Order: sequence, then structure tokens, then C-alpha cells
Amino acid sequence: MMSREFGYERPFTLYTPDGRLIQVEYAAEAVRHGSPVVGIRGKDFSLMVTRMKDTDPLINPVEKIHIVDENIGMAGAGYTGDINLLIDEARLEAQRHRVVFEDPIDVRSIVNHITQFMYQFTRYSGVRPLGAALIVVGSDRTGNHLYQIDPMGLMISGKAMAIGMNCENATGMLREEYREDLNMREAIMLAVKALSKADESNAPVEVGIAAESRFIKMNLENALNRAN
Repeated sequence: MMSREFGYERPFTLYTPDGRLIQVEYAAEAVRHGSPVVGIRGKDFSLMVTRMKDTDPLINPVEKIHIVDENIGMAGAGYTGDINLLIDEARLEAQRHRVVFEDPIDVRSIVNHITQFMYQFTRYSGVRPLGAALIVVGSDRTGNHLYQIDPMGLMISGKAMAIGMNCENATGMLREEYREDLNMREAIMLAVKALSKADESNAPVEVGIAAESRFIKMNLENALNRAN
């Protein structure tokens, strides 16, 4: 038996007496300090908005929205290295699917793969849960999709959601103003408004839009022009 002086925080797979995994909760806390991402699903599209990380005047802003396949995009909150690991794993799974089936992977399959990949990091000692959460938007033959993936490997599908710093403020705005009949321009403006509730910086806004089995990312001005 492990000495009590180690407490419940050292072994990554040890439950506390009340059934919690402390390391997973620490990973979720890392997400709550990450740059926010807001996602909205409309009738004919799904989209996400976030702010590019403006770290230094001598360095170009870091893009946060990543293209996984021609029909799927992802953005994360939390540790950048962990987010990049998940993006690379998603891209690898998408390429495996193309090699076998000669067709783009559907959104639900890629989300299921990433949730299982993240869940493995909560099961074994010697590894830590990934300090990252993802917003996934995509479009396939079954429709347009919006998913959230949490550090414990939990998958949530919804109409509007937010992750990252002050996500409660963004979520509150979405609850108040989201409507199922939003057009693309209205959805973009609502997502940006919710994002500003969580992050008041002046960093450039990046938009990712999935529609008609395609995913594209662009700056806010081009997104609004496309939505007209």
C-alpha cells in the first residue's frame, strides 16, 4: 500500500475516497485557463470562432483553428502541446480512413476516435491526462455537426457551446440569444459576441465554417462577406 504522505495526487489512476480522479480535474482546470473557443450549429452549417494567440509583437499570431480533413475542423483550449498532439492524431485517423475507404471520414467517427485516445490517458500510471479540450465542427452526408470533447474523454453534441477561459460567461450569452433559425451571418455575430464575453482582447478573430461536406477557415471579415 502506498504511504499516506503521497496523498491522492501522485498516482494518476488512483481514486479518492469520494470517487474522483484528481489528475483529470487538474487537466480540466488547465482547460479553464486556456484561450476560449465558441461553436454554433445552424440548420445548414456549423461554425467555430476563436482569437488567434497574439503572444509577442515580433511573432506572427498563432492560428488556433486546425483543418483535420476537407470536411472537419478542430480548435482547442488548454496546453498547446496537448492540443497539437490531438490534432495530429485526428489527422492520422482521417488519413487511415481515406486509405482504406477512399472517402472522407465522418465526423462522429473522428470524434469517437479522439475520445478513446484521450480516455486512455486516464487509465494508466506513468502518463497524465491531456490538459486540453476540443471543439469539433464538421459536415458529412449525415448533416452538420458540433461536438465538444473534454479531458476525461467525454463527448458532447450540441447546438451551441464554449470551452476555455470564462466559458461560463460565453455559455450564458449563448443560452440567452441562440435561436435554431439563425442564418450564418447571425450565428457568426452571436459567436463573436459570446467570445468577447470570455476574452476581451483585441487579438484577431478566426472563424471556421463547415457546410456541404466542406470545412474552411478564414478571418472574421471574409467570413462575414461569405455569409452575405
